[in-house]
Amino acid sequence: MNRRWLTAAALALLLAGLLVVALSFRAPSRDSSAASVPPATTARVDSARAASAATTAASSAASARVPSALAEELARVLAIANPDERFRQLDALWRQWFARDRDGVIAAIAGLPPGSERAQALLFALLELASTDPDRALDLALQHARSAQDADVFSALFDLFAQQDPVLARARLARVPPGPGYEAAWRASADAFARTDLAGALRWAKELPQGPARSFAIETALYSLAAQDPYAAFETAFTELSAEARDRSLYQALMQIIPHDPAGAASLIVGMPASPSRELAVAAASRAWAADAPDRALAWVATLTGESSASAAIAVANVLEIWAMTDAVRAQAALVALPEGEQRAAAAERMAVVLARESPMQALEWAVSLPDGLTQDRALAGVVTMWARQDAAAAAAWTMASAPGPERGALLAEVVSNWALQDVTAAQRYVGGLTDAAAQTSAAMVLVSTLVRGNPTAAMAWAENLANATVRNDVLRAAYREWLADDPVAARAWAAARPGFAPGK
Repeated sequence: MNRRWLTAAALALLLAGLLVVALSFRAPSRDSSAASVPPATTARVDSARAASAATTAASSAASARVPSALAEELARVLAIANPDERFRQLDALWRQWFARDRDGVIAAIAGLPPGSERAQALLFALLELASTDPDRALDLALQHARSAQDADVFSALFDLFAQQDPVLARARLARVPPGPGYEAAWRASADAFARTDLAGALRWAKELPQGPARSFAIETALYSLAAQDPYAAFETAFTELSAEARDRSLYQALMQIIPHDPAGAASLIVGMPASPSRELAVAAASRAWAADAPDRALAWVATLTGESSASAAIAVANVLEIWAMTDAVRAQAALVALPEGEQRAAAAERMAVVLARESPMQALEWAVSLPDGLTQDRALAGVVTMWARQDAAAAAAWTMASAPGPERGALLAEVVSNWALQDVTAAQRYVGGLTDAAAQTSAAMVLVSTLVRGNPTAAMAWAENLANATVRNDVLRAAYREWLADDPVAARAWAAARPGFAPGK
C-alpha cells in the first residue's frame, strides 16, 4: 500500500511537471520594445524557461511555507533595534539558510514588508539562484518585485545574465514588462553590451523600435561613447534621442569636452535646445573658458539667447569671478561696462568676495565707488561676508561706522550670522551691547534664530536680557514662533510661565 502510494505520488508530480512544461511552450507576450531574436536563441530561451517552470512546479510544495525554525530566527533578527547589527545578522541568516532551503528563504523574503531589508534580501537570494538557474531567478524577480526599491534586482540580474550569455540576456528583456525593473533591466543590458562591444551596442540600440526601451539603451551606451569620443556622443544624442534623455546625454558629452576645449563646447551649446542641462553646460563652459580667455567667454555669454535670467547671471558671474583672480583691473572695467541689472549685480558680489580675500579695505573702497543701486549693494554684501569670515569684529565695526544707512542692518545681520558660526558667545555679547535699535533688531533676529535651533531655552533667556524693550519683545516673539513650530509643547509651557508675554500673530 505504501509503495503504491509513493508510485502514485511520483506519477502525479511527473504529470504536473509535464503539464507546466506544455503550458510554458505557449508563445509568450512580448514588449513592443524588444529586439528581434534569432530562432536559435528563441529556442534556447523557451527551453530554459520550460526547465525552470518544471523545477518551480516540483518545488511548489516546499516554497509554499517558511520553515518554522527560519521564521523564528527571522523574527528574532528583525526585532534587533540597531540597524547595523540587524543588517549584519540578516545577511548571515540569508546566507546560512539559502544553502539549506532556498525555497524557504524565497518564501520568507516574499513575506517581508516593502523596504530596504526586503529589497536587499531579494537581491541576494535571486543573484545566488541566478548563478545556477537564471530563468527561475527572473521568474521570481517578476513575481516578487513590487516597487522602485526592487529595481536594483533587475539591474544586477541582467548584468549577470550578460556575463553568462550576452545574446540570451538581451532576449530575456522581452519578458520584463513596464513597471519596477523595466528601465533597470534595459540599462544594465545596454551597459554590459557597451563595455564589451560599444559599436555593436549602439547598432543594437538604434535598431530597437521607437519607445522607452530604445531611449534607455541608446542613452546608456552613449555614456560609454562619451568617455571615448564625446563629439560623436554629442552628435548621436542630438539625432537619436529626444526630451530629457537627449538633454542628459548632451550634457554628459559636454562634460568631457569642456575641460579640454571650452571654446568648442561653447559652439556646441549654442545649438542645444533650452533646458536645465543647457543652463548647467553654459555655467560650466563659461567658467572653464574664463581661465584662458575671459574676454571671449564674456562676449560669448552675451550672444546667448533663450537662457533664463538666472542662468545668464551665473555665467557672467563665473567669468568675471575668475577674471578678477588674474586681472582685477580689467575685470572691474568689464563689470562697469555691463548694463545695470541682476547680471551685473551677481557678478559684482562674486568679484567682491575675490577682492576681499586679498584686502577687505581695498575691496570696500572699490564697492563704495560703484554707482548707487543694486550692484553696489551686492558688492558690499560680498565684501562684508568674506571679511566676517576672516575677522567678524572688524567687519562689524566697519559696518556700524561706515555702511550706508539703508543697508547697515542687512550687512550687520550677515556679519553676525558668520560670527555666530565662529564664536557664538562673542556674537551674543556684541549684539547685546548695540545701542542702535534698528541695527540691533536686524542682528538679534538672525542670531536668535541660530540659538533657537541649538538650545531654545537658552536662546529665550538671552533675548529676555536685551535692554531695549521694543527690540526685546520683537526678538522674543520671533524666537517663540520658531520654537513653537519645532516643539509646541515646550514653547507653550515657556509662554505659560510668563503671563506678560504676548506671542503676537
